[in-house]
Order: sequence, then C-alpha cells, then structure tokens
Amino acid sequence: MALEYTLHLTTALQPRRALERLTSQIDGLDWSEDGSFLVDTTVTIIATEPLARTRSLIEDVFHFVPTLRVGFRFVNNTDHDRAGQIMFQATMLLLEHAQDAILLFNGEIIVLQQFSGQLAFNSGYHMWDDDWLKSRLTVPFEWRPLPSPLL
Repeated sequence: MALEYTLHLTTALQPRRALERLTSQIDGLDWSEDGSFLVDTTVTIIATEPLARTRSLIEDVFHFVPTLRVGFRFVNNTDHDRAGQIMFQATMLLLEHAQDAILLFNGEIIVLQQFSGQLAFNSGYHMWDDDWLKSRLTVPFEWRPLPSPLL
C-alpha cells in the first residue's frame, strides 16, 4: 500500500507554477509524460486547486482557506528515506510562499503545520526527529505534539 501525504496551503502560487518551482530546485524530479505531475523513482507529486468540500473542511477544522493542494504519493516498496527527503524539500520550498499550511498523512494525521508564520512539527509523528530538523532548517520551528481534530 502506498503512503499518501497532502499539503494544504494558502498561497498565491498556482498549481503549475508550484510544480515548476519544485522541479527547478529539487534534483531527480521530472515531469510525467503528459506534463501534469512530477515523478521520481520514490514519489509522485501532484498539485491542484482544492475541491470546494476540501476547502470547507480545512476552513472548519484548521481555520484557514487553502488555495493549493499538493499530494505526495510514495511509491510502493521504495526508499522511504529518499521519498521523505523530497517531500520535506518540496514542503519547505512551498512554505516560503504560504501564509498558512498543514501537511496531513492519510488525510487526518498532522505531520506539520504553519499558522501565522509559526512552523510546528508533530513530535508524535516519527518521520523526522528534532535533531534531523535542526540540521536542515534555518527557520525557527517548534517540535511538539500536534493532536488532530480529524481523528
């Protein structure tokens, strides 16, 4: 079973421009044959405008209106460390242009959130740890439990 993560964010970036930004700055990402999404041997990345019901749910639960949805699908039986690294890089690049954002695993578990410029990682989700994050981030962040209101 493939692992799926979704980044919901408020940004001026359009879906195509978001993908162009990622492919120009992350080694190993290529366009799909039809040019509609990005691929790597470990992960597929798609960007779309959120559906109305998704916008409404995110607004009701997290109190912001997303304008962009970025999906990360880890390829089955793959190098999850590489896929996680690509997702981390992509998320950090997109957060540079976002006001508010939330990265969810399977649509309900909070991996990270950024509200009013405050970045926080879920210490209860073990994709990355505090030391790993400190070695890669130059922006301030918190490492704390982020219980999900969706569970």
